[in-house]
Amino acid sequence: MRTLVFASIMLATTGAAQGINQVTLKYDDGSGVSGELIAFENDVFRIQASVGLIAIPAQDVSCIGSACPEETVLEVPSAPVRLTALDGAFSVSGNLIDFVDNEYVLATDIGEVRIDATLATCDGDGCVVPQPPLSRDVTLTNGATTIEGKLVRMENGAYIVNVDQLGEIRVDASIFDCDGDACP
Repeated sequence: MRTLVFASIMLATTGAAQGINQVTLKYDDGSGVSGELIAFENDVFRIQASVGLIAIPAQDVSCIGSACPEETVLEVPSAPVRLTALDGAFSVSGNLIDFVDNEYVLATDIGEVRIDATLATCDGDGCVVPQPPLSRDVTLTNGATTIEGKLVRMENGAYIVNVDQLGEIRVDASIFDCDGDACP
């Protein structure tokens, strides 16, 4: 199943890349948009994205992909990697931009590609070793009161815990002791 998902990602990525002008325009906050570069005139990108034809000023973004105008290319530190599906059926190469939420984010000739680290092996100097997720299980205690569940988040001085058959509950963190790997 994991290989099927990786294969789907690769097919979707390579399918989108059939146009040699495939690029990703990346904003400073990490968000971006991918599509086919139609034109670059007067410092404005015109790309055909999934939402239609859009125009984006060049000063707002960096460009990833072989079709990018040279002066707009995202400066990526040399961190080349090759990600290969667990069964070896598919692979993709590029420079590692980021590793976030257990996903490799690569700058490739076809734009930005994101691959779940659990679906691939990584080869190259830029590889990051994925960390196993921490258990979210916690036990909150206050005297004789015990609450067991999965810590969802901390919010305004309260633990938000998902408790079986109750759903999410809010507990004042100042009056409960927290035990478990997910405790702050």
